[in-house]
Amino acid sequence: MTSREWRDNRLCGELIVRDEATASLLENLLAEDSANDYPCIVEDGDPDNVAVGDSFTLQFGAVRTAVGLVVPDIQGLLRSTELAAGTADISWYVHSLDAASWEEESELCLRLQTVKRLVKALEGAAAIFDHRKATLVFLQKGRFDVPINYSDSDLMQFDQAAVEKLIADLELKDGHAAQRQEIGATAVCELLAGVSPSERFSTLLRKASELYQRFVDGYKLFASSFSFEKIRDQAEALRIEYTGKIHKTLSDIQGQLLGIPISTIIVATQFKSITTDPGNLWVNSAILAGAFIFCVLLLFSLWNQYQTLEVITQEVNRHEAIMKKDSSDIAGRLQNVFGSLHNRITLHMGILIAVGAIATIGLLIAAAVFWILCSPAF
Repeated sequence: MTSREWRDNRLCGELIVRDEATASLLENLLAEDSANDYPCIVEDGDPDNVAVGDSFTLQFGAVRTAVGLVVPDIQGLLRSTELAAGTADISWYVHSLDAASWEEESELCLRLQTVKRLVKALEGAAAIFDHRKATLVFLQKGRFDVPINYSDSDLMQFDQAAVEKLIADLELKDGHAAQRQEIGATAVCELLAGVSPSERFSTLLRKASELYQRFVDGYKLFASSFSFEKIRDQAEALRIEYTGKIHKTLSDIQGQLLGIPISTIIVATQFKSITTDPGNLWVNSAILAGAFIFCVLLLFSLWNQYQTLEVITQEVNRHEAIMKKDSSDIAGRLQNVFGSLHNRITLHMGILIAVGAIATIGLLIAAAVFWILCSPAF
């Protein structure tokens, strides 16, 4: 349409039918079946007989919501909370700028897309995003709501470069993504503290550069306390702690381990032949029973300590997984710390298995000697 103007909440203008395609389109547009979708008043022209060369003066009212929005200015466009928050894709046309949603390279489209991506990035930092009310909900010393509400001047004047940097940092997926989102949430709540809920998102856009600087400062503070030296010290502390626990699995049963050679000597020297004295059968039986009880108790202690080592293994694996998740970029440099712990655990498990095997073999030998000396009685 030429000579477009906004009058009485309607888009008005003159349309000249220049070809058959335009004639067919206008004829369908002005048909009664389209009245609900495209309410249009014909001031001048014959809607029943549309021909090439005809001139029409038209007034378009608000089209059906599912079709899109026709608004006089940006502020009228932002009255749609779904469009302002970017939670729905809606076609639109703004009369004052002669701009439409299908012109994706226009400044208005680009800025609306930036706000949509900002809301999406902040959604990850917020506790929840209430899509029904278009409100970001943060939990910082209580509930902190940020409704997606802003003006046309906020939209067209915010620092787009700062917002793009903030979005990029919040969407970065690495070992510190959760920490960055928490820092972002803190920066938002601190920046908007004392601002009324209805003005919070508007203030956030106006102070986008300050928000990004708060985020950067917060991340620098986090990074300074997350140095390689600190992580290495933590890993060394874990190594010392769990090395002590691993060694304790053997020291706790050290007395029983020392009893193996003593008991073996006693069993070997105390068995007596029953040919000289039949009463020695009971003495030999008592000795064998004592050896059996000692072996069973020792094997139970060894099994208990083996289970303790398995629990320690699970704890070491858990700490290793946490470190890889929180500091994936330097976890490889600390692999030797956890590797030495796994090697030590494997060694101690092998020792426990070997001790159990020795005790079992000793018991079998004692049983064999008992049978050789006492078989005449059976």
